Amino acid sequence: MVKRNPLSDNEKRLNELAREYEAQRSEGKYVYMEPDDLADLCLWYDNNHDPDKADEVMDYALRTYPDVTMLQIEQAYRYLDKGDLDAAIILANQIENDKTGDLQLLKIRLLIESEEYEKAEELLNSYPPDDFDPIMVANMFMEAHFSEKAIDWLKKHGQGFEGEEDYMSILMNAYFYSGRYQEAIEMCEKLIDKDPFSAHYWLSLARCQLALGEYDKALDACDFSITNDEDMGEAYLTRCNLFALLSNDRKAKENLKHAIELHAVVPGDMNEMDLALLLDQDRVEDAIKLMNFYLKYLDLTEEQIVNTYFRLGVCYAHMRWDKQAFEYFDKVLEHRPNDAEVLTQKSMLYVNQENFDAALNQLKAAIENEPERKYLYRTMGIISLIMKNYDDFRKYSSISDEPLTEDELNEAIKMAETNDEFSINYLLEGVRRNLGI
Repeated sequence: MVKRNPLSDNEKRLNELAREYEAQRSEGKYVYMEPDDLADLCLWYDNNHDPDKADEVMDYALRTYPDVTMLQIEQAYRYLDKGDLDAAIILANQIENDKTGDLQLLKIRLLIESEEYEKAEELLNSYPPDDFDPIMVANMFMEAHFSEKAIDWLKKHGQGFEGEEDYMSILMNAYFYSGRYQEAIEMCEKLIDKDPFSAHYWLSLARCQLALGEYDKALDACDFSITNDEDMGEAYLTRCNLFALLSNDRKAKENLKHAIELHAVVPGDMNEMDLALLLDQDRVEDAIKLMNFYLKYLDLTEEQIVNTYFRLGVCYAHMRWDKQAFEYFDKVLEHRPNDAEVLTQKSMLYVNQENFDAALNQLKAAIENEPERKYLYRTMGIISLIMKNYDDFRKYSSISDEPLTEDELNEAIKMAETNDEFSINYLLEGVRRNLGI
């Protein structure tokens, strides 16, 4: 297969920078690179699954250019990516103000990560919108997992940028991560019109089509992605998943082999994006098929296997296939006997079977293992109410995170006493809501 889309000029530049950096460092020489080049090189190593080398480059950059604000800001974001919010905040507070707006956006992002959403919005709105590149603000929202806010900001402040590839690309991603797959497809098609040889755009299109169950179309898009870049490991992985969903295990395994060779299947990470898309769209039976393929053909760690058992249990519970759900939840408990989430899921299965005593026992075990789950007392109270154990209902309500008033207690008891189907279903729905199921 011939690559129709050779390395971009920027990719060639980064490959050359990497070779130059490694050669000079191996000889103990000083590396003559501009701050921008070192920042780009750091990101390149991250994107190529070499975080240790990325850390080394950033450490070298900061030692060489200790007063360059851009590098300090990049390091703060790296702390965020590693989950070290405190270190990012400390570093941000040490940076002197810059004129680009990048520091302001960093501080807004840190407020969001600290769950101080109102302060973040106040700070963002305190600056004229023209102070910031709208694409940068949208990207900040995306990195903080606020896709809808990214869409709103682009729509409101992105006038004049609509035809730019960066604008269209981030809007496509925002639609995708918001679960608005049809709108994401429309943006993918516009991007492909601009750059028909982009393997990434074709793969994005394939994933949207996978989410919508358009598997044959998704396979075609994967083919175009791989035709444009034969080293696009993620496209092989998605094609593997699609063949697994179409029950063609032979072709699925062939593509899985290529995905592993191209490091698209990273050890310790199942690369579950396609599975997440199925679950997002409640494509439960297809999700089960894909997870069984993983269990059969992927070299999973014990933790990954157990987590897959849990997801299978949840899927079967969603389908009301209680026998299979119990089997998988019990497999999890063999490894994690005190897993409160599994015990909670099993309690709902027992509620559906009207085995309320067993449901209460599961919830009692869950809250014994994780006492902070005080909301479970609300659930135990509702179950006791359905069983007409009103003393227990009052007891559990009093120690829950949202205790009822005396009037509310009496009103609930009056409802339970009516014993009609509507009231019981209302109470059962309350159990599901409290358990988040």
